[in-house]
Amino acid sequence: MSTMEAYSLSQCTNGRLLTTDKRKKHDPMMYGIDRLADEILIVILSRLTLKEAVRASVISRGWRYLWQFTSGRLELKWNSKCRRTEFVRWVDQVVKLHQGPSVDEFIVHCHTMGLINADSISNWVHFAVQKDVRVFDLAISGNDFPDLDKFLSISNALKSRRNGFFSLTSLKLDHANVKDEMIEYLLANCPHLEHLCIKYERYLKNLNVVCPSLKSLVIHYCSALETLTISATNLVYFEFGEHPAKRPEADLQLQNVPLLSEFKLQAALCVDVFFLAQGHPKYSHLKNLLERVHLHVPITAPVFTEHILRIPPLQYRCLKHLELFLNTAGGDSLLFFVFFTLACPFLSRLNIELHYCLAAPKERTVSALHSYKRHQKDLAVCQHQHLKVVKLINFACFKSEFRFALALLQIANSLEKMVIKPGPGKFSFDLMPREPRYLRVRERAKQLEANLPHGAKLLIL
Repeated sequence: MSTMEAYSLSQCTNGRLLTTDKRKKHDPMMYGIDRLADEILIVILSRLTLKEAVRASVISRGWRYLWQFTSGRLELKWNSKCRRTEFVRWVDQVVKLHQGPSVDEFIVHCHTMGLINADSISNWVHFAVQKDVRVFDLAISGNDFPDLDKFLSISNALKSRRNGFFSLTSLKLDHANVKDEMIEYLLANCPHLEHLCIKYERYLKNLNVVCPSLKSLVIHYCSALETLTISATNLVYFEFGEHPAKRPEADLQLQNVPLLSEFKLQAALCVDVFFLAQGHPKYSHLKNLLERVHLHVPITAPVFTEHILRIPPLQYRCLKHLELFLNTAGGDSLLFFVFFTLACPFLSRLNIELHYCLAAPKERTVSALHSYKRHQKDLAVCQHQHLKVVKLINFACFKSEFRFALALLQIANSLEKMVIKPGPGKFSFDLMPREPRYLRVRERAKQLEANLPHGAKLLIL
């Protein structure tokens, strides 16, 4: 926060809305926009960010307090130049000084280590309820969100006929520890809630998401989560992630999600959901729903062993866009994902990003080569009629990768474009265009051009 903004805020302690006539006395030479009524100026300022509105308040003495009545977006984000205590004090001051009847969006991001006073967090929640916000985005660095009793006392203190957050459409809690009963209460009492996002949380354990209005749900890295049950008849997008080393894995139950079309899964659970040959009975209904899928896959899982390839997986007949983020060892076979592509007969776009933790042992590299040779005849009779675009990111041109790309070209007779972004292999940083390894990968990738289906193009980034 600049010195000018801090000064403007500090002058508003006893602020009040000035009428146009009173502003004339303060600024007799006012011109243009300053002739507008206060109500119109507030509407204009409400379309600005908080910092922009505060900056605008120094243009004219009569504008000094107008930011306090804005009803648009209050966005307060911590940065490394500001101490945590100073940031919390600034948020407290903004909350105290704002006098407008409502706020559309209230966003507080305090990404800094350390405790935040519980009273301050309660005051921010109180403000959000009082202003009947539609969007509430709170990131508080591992501090606790008020429990249900505290929240009910906040709602009761406002003496409203409706429960808190009646107009809420979007709730995001990041590093804010919140209990199951609090989330379930909000889901039951926010009739317009469409988007819910909870990330990096330590208290959720057995969460039931029952909300007919919900359209988007994101649950990420909730370390204590054991079961997640979802029943949301209007849910379209679902994203779930947990640490690969988390044990036991959370039990995910998608009970009533007839409109679910996009699914992003970052967990070992993706093996059960998508890659078991006969399909897990809990998730078999997804094959008739999903149109876009993004998977973060640890392909060292036993499901990707040789014998699984002989069993045709379930067919995802609605799937049109598939993104795979593969954690693997350089040289391991990727042939499984060619067969999985064939199990998605209407797939039109395939994006694969490869990340290598190490190089595979020699015996696994040899096994990958034998596997490819054994299945060449199977691939020769398999044709994918709808695959149009294939994109391979972090392509290091290991032999297994090159054979994988050849296998995709072999089955995709309708392919229009293959995009390849060369990568460093087992290293995490990007290759520079003039590095010798980049040039070698690029030259190797060019050899795929001879195997392109008629009319297809090869683009190397």
